[in-house]
Amino acid sequence: MMLPNHDGSVFVYSYIMRNALQSCASGFGRAARPRQVVALVSLLLAMLSVAVGELQPDSASGQPKAVPAFRQADRVAIITIHGPIDRVTSYSVRRRMDIAIKGGAQAIVFDIDTPGGEVPAVLDICSMIKSSTVPNTVAWIHPKAFSGGAIIALACREIVVADGAQMGDALPIMIGPGGVDVATQGELRKKQVPPVLAEVVDSARIRGWDEFIVQAIVIDRVELWWVEQTNPPPGTKPKRMAINESEFRLLFPGQDPPRGLPGITGAHAERQASAPASSESDSPPSPDSGATTFKPASPALRDLSPALSGEVSASSVPDLDMLSAPSKRPQLTEADAGQWRLVGYLTNGSGPIVMSQQDLIDYGFASAVINTDEELRAYFGASNVVRITPSWSEAAVKLLSNMWVRMGLIVVFLLAMFIEMSTPGVILPGTIAGIALVLILAPAWMLGLAGWWEAVAIVLGIVLILVEILVIPGFGIFGIAGVTLLFGGLVWSFVGYSGGLFPDSPSGQQDLMRSAVTVLLALATAVGGMVGVSKYLGTLPFVGRLVLQDPTSDDGEGLLEAMDEPDDLAALVGRDAVAHSPLRPSGRIELDGQLYDAMSAFGIIDSGTRVRVVRAESWQVVVEPTESSGSA
Repeated sequence: MMLPNHDGSVFVYSYIMRNALQSCASGFGRAARPRQVVALVSLLLAMLSVAVGELQPDSASGQPKAVPAFRQADRVAIITIHGPIDRVTSYSVRRRMDIAIKGGAQAIVFDIDTPGGEVPAVLDICSMIKSSTVPNTVAWIHPKAFSGGAIIALACREIVVADGAQMGDALPIMIGPGGVDVATQGELRKKQVPPVLAEVVDSARIRGWDEFIVQAIVIDRVELWWVEQTNPPPGTKPKRMAINESEFRLLFPGQDPPRGLPGITGAHAERQASAPASSESDSPPSPDSGATTFKPASPALRDLSPALSGEVSASSVPDLDMLSAPSKRPQLTEADAGQWRLVGYLTNGSGPIVMSQQDLIDYGFASAVINTDEELRAYFGASNVVRITPSWSEAAVKLLSNMWVRMGLIVVFLLAMFIEMSTPGVILPGTIAGIALVLILAPAWMLGLAGWWEAVAIVLGIVLILVEILVIPGFGIFGIAGVTLLFGGLVWSFVGYSGGLFPDSPSGQQDLMRSAVTVLLALATAVGGMVGVSKYLGTLPFVGRLVLQDPTSDDGEGLLEAMDEPDDLAALVGRDAVAHSPLRPSGRIELDGQLYDAMSAFGIIDSGTRVRVVRAESWQVVVEPTESSGSA
């Protein structure tokens, strides 16, 4: 019986086993006593338990006994990044990283399970990770890291994966009125792709990822092959890396690049049916190994190379941080022919790639498979592992920051304001409007998306609209200015300072467009609601008590119905009438036995007061008390 050599114990086991077997043979040969048999069996069982004990440490959890010094951490903080990534996520990650750092964390793990999200928020999180005072950062793909999640994972020093993990498909998209627009060509491609491409290439150079594979994660039409050194320097492992077609022809002269089923498939391959990966050979890269210039993985990326290498002004690509880390990728020449062997066809460029759990391990991205917090503890050799989850307030802010929720709040705010102005003195609609306004602005203030001027613009807009209605009726300069300020304040409360300061930037344009569309949809919905309120709200049980009604009229004539007869209104100017109901400022007057909806020119007019028509236009009759006004 031979056992693995653990501290030389194999020799002890062999010696004891040999003597035990000899004793057993001789004992049975002499008709061994029962006591001797029992002793021999006990000895064999003891030896087996010792052997199992020696083997156990290496098999537990599949982890090595020794933790590398660069990874070892006694205190590990886990920060979750689950669900869509937005500014709330960025704010939350910053807060929780501060807690972890101040609490003495020696390693920070980002538990990632996300479909992606907003590019500015993703880049902000990447910047936090790279500039953190805790360099021991690990991305735990648990189990999906698509789009922005993949970009964040690449920013970390190490990546570990859970069973069934997937990472990739980070091609930027823009969501506008026309739907989803994928950044595959034209000006959108030149504006949206460079910041993301620069971020992942920078991460590859800092963290040691393959520089060409990370490009294939964020852009399509990148065709690659996987090769391995045949004669590595003594004492080193063979280097593996991805190469493009021009490099393939340098390493394997006279051979055509093999194509077939790629090792990694591209996401959304169907959208590339009319734009396959380029098969033309790009010129060999210039001998600039170690330079900070961008090295495109495909000739299809040549149009982006000037932007990424800093050859354009910052105003042309305002969101782009120029590459600063030097490339560690070896410069291949014709002299390298015969020094590499082909491992396989990596990707055909049909779309941005998505790597599976095994792909991440095979291509040098994932360093371990981790499924539980306990396995993570063993991975770091940690004594304390603590999860830092988002707070309830951050969850509330995330909900209130949702575009559809904010649009609903704007509709409620506008409708409540309309009801309050139509029925002065009723407190409930005004209270609801105030609460809705706070819920609209509070998340933006908490996240730094809104400054003081947005609130001032909204409040001033409301004041000007009230002045237009109560003091100087008519749709003039005050009304136009009020609506403009209200609209602008609501739109800018959605937009972060990046979009507000640089509205011509890709992120700024996307934020402004999304905000404007949201507010316009809310305004259209609110106007429809106002029409319904003016026509039907007074007939509803209980709710009708909030709306000014004619105490003697039984026909239920509404505001719009009463104003369907504008032909004779001009003849009313200068004539005297009686306030049939209080005008606050709107109400009804009686003239020649007929009721008209009217509005007070100044202040509130009590019921029964004699009034004179001073202006009568389509949809509006304006009156003021006569000099000898009194109760009729």
